Amino acid sequence: MAARNDAAIAAALEVVAQVVGQQPNANVGANVGANAEVKMLETFLRNHPLTFKGRYDPDGAQTWLKEIERIFRVIQCNEVQRVRFGTHMLAEEADDW
Repeated sequence: MAARNDAAIAAALEVVAQVVGQQPNANVGANVGANAEVKMLETFLRNHPLTFKGRYDPDGAQTWLKEIERIFRVIQCNEVQRVRFGTHMLAEEADDW
């Protein structure tokens, strides 16, 4: 079971890295877009997303990922926002990745 969870976590992190690499400046210079982004972040944070610290805990990582994805579905954010908001919730070891 741990190997399957490790593979799922690795795959999710790979997708995050790819999207981050493809979207370096998605909303630069767009005040309207920036205001909408701030409101979306506020909405995301009102849902009390969990923080992921990156320690070896495959079940905890899977729980974190499911919870973050659940919030993303509810607030209907786009891929760029998903990466930004998801990485915002990384702490300690995970923040260094």
